[in-house]
Formats: sequence, structure tokens, C-alpha cells
Amino acid sequence: MYFENDDEYLIPNESQIYSSFQSENEMSKLHFLAVNQSKYETQHILYLSQYFLEFDLKKLNIQTGPFISVCLTKLTHELKSQNPHLITKILVRTRTLITNLSSINDLHIGFLESCILSSNYKIGYQFIKSKIFSHGCLEKKSLIMIEYFYLSGVIANAQMDFDEALRCYRIAHKFSPTDNFTAEAQKMETLLSFRLGLELKNWSHPASQELVIKLQSHINHNEYRELKEKDLDFQDKDAYICLKEWSLQAQLYQFLRNEQELHSKVSFELIAQHFRLQNLDTLIDLLLQINKIHSMFLINEEKHYIEFKYNSLNYKDINSKLENRYNLLKLLADTK
Repeated sequence: MYFENDDEYLIPNESQIYSSFQSENEMSKLHFLAVNQSKYETQHILYLSQYFLEFDLKKLNIQTGPFISVCLTKLTHELKSQNPHLITKILVRTRTLITNLSSINDLHIGFLESCILSSNYKIGYQFIKSKIFSHGCLEKKSLIMIEYFYLSGVIANAQMDFDEALRCYRIAHKFSPTDNFTAEAQKMETLLSFRLGLELKNWSHPASQELVIKLQSHINHNEYRELKEKDLDFQDKDAYICLKEWSLQAQLYQFLRNEQELHSKVSFELIAQHFRLQNLDTLIDLLLQINKIHSMFLINEEKHYIEFKYNSLNYKDINSKLENRYNLLKLLADTK
């Protein structure tokens, strides 16, 4: 551990600062730590920890913003295993500070990247769900905007807020069709749509078209077959994981959605037989995963069946449907 006590941080002495940074100017130190140092020494970590724990937004401007953002991300990389409590404390304080900023800037990117890097998804999620930016800010088609919404999508995805994740990915890839982050956001939206059992679109990006074709070939397969290593010919790590872990889940969702139109209940035996599943625990785990996303049925493990939910509408929806049905019957009666 770098620190014995998280509440006591020592600033390096003057000789340490000079020997490490070659300058006593704060801007020069940040530039040195952001650009020249790939791995931080102990005095660098001490210095930056103190810096961010006492950070003042007055120090943030067009010149310092990129360096501060990079330093925060690199500090997170150093502390995430050595002192995770300290980086969490720094991120909580940073979240409080950037809430007061009216527009998206480099510090937002460093903050979100650090939340992902240190697995502090909840801290990042609380920020992206509470912060409202002005409409004019969202119209700026900058790289920072694309990165912000892509990273927000990753955080929302990790917190299982799939509607928010899809929203963020879509905003990210609408800004610039040629940017790397845009293509990545587009890919992640496609993968998430596949996981949720949504209809896959024919994206214009060539890489996405290839991905859609591959996913559709699995999700539309009439008879489930176990995926082999050779079937997963995607070099993309995210696509590989999606195909390996989500293909059966997506197919099972499609199967259950079709069964829901015909039956109120479906037995474990019927599902297991259709998908050639030998292990009941595997089936139940898949059902729980689907239900966590869609909440479409009740699982009766004792009697080995699932029962679909048909009464999940609220009173407003029910009354609206009943009213429409009455109007339709009345119209038919008048026609006769």
C-alpha cells in the first residue's frame, strides 16, 4: 500500500519535486505527469492524490483540462489495486465538483474513464443520471461529446440501465460517422440490442453490417446448436463475448416470446428439449438472466414451469386499452 492512513497525505519535499518534475510550476508538473511519465513513482502518486483531494475548479481551463484529465486516469490506474479506497474518495469528490460545470469538458472524460477503470460504476452512474446539460451544449459535435456519451453508455450498461445505455450509444454515434468512438458506440448498441432481443438494424457502417449478419444468423437459427470455437471468427473481443455468452440467451428470449403468444405456461422440459439442455441449473440461470432484463414471466422451480405475466399494465394503460376496444366494438355495431 502507498498510504498507511487515507486521511493523511504527505506532499513531496522540494528536492523530490525538482528531481521528479524538473520544475516547480504546477502546469509544468501536470504536463510532465500527463505526457512524459508512463508509470508514476511514489512521490508522483502522493502529489497527485493531494492535488485532486484539494482540487479547485478555478484551475480548470482549456490549457490545463486535457492534462488534468489524463493525470486523473493514470492516477486511477496506479491506485485501483494499490489503494482502491483512496481513488474512490477522489472520484466522489470529483463528481461533486463537476456537477457544477455547465458544459462537458476533458475532466468529465477523465472522471468517467476513471470510474470504469476502477470499477466505480455506481459513482459514474449517479452523475450521468443526475446531470442535465443545456441543449446548446449537446449540439456541439466534438470528440469530447462523443467520448462522454460512449463512456456513459458503458457505465449505464454495467449498471443494467439498458434504456440509458442505448440512448447514450445512439447519441455518441450520431455526431460523426467516421470517428473511432462513434464506430465503437454503434457496435456496442448493436451488441446490446442483440442481448435484449431487440430487432437488429442494417447499420450503414461496414463493420456493423458484418456484425449484424453474424448475430442474426445465430438469433434466427431454428435449432440451437452449441457454439464452437471455429464459429466465433470475430477478432473483436466484445463481439466474441456477445456471441459466446448471449447467443443462447437471445435465442431463448425469441423462443419464449413466441410461446407467450400461444400459452400462459411453458414447462422446463419443453424448453430444455428444444435447446438440448441437459443441466436444469443452466436453464434456470438463463431464465433468471432474461427475466432480469425483460421481467416477462414467473419461475416455479418446484413444479418446473414458467408462467407468463399478462397483467403488468398500469391502470392508465388498461383503461386506454379497454376504451379503444369499446370504441372498436361500437364502430362494428354501427357498421352492421
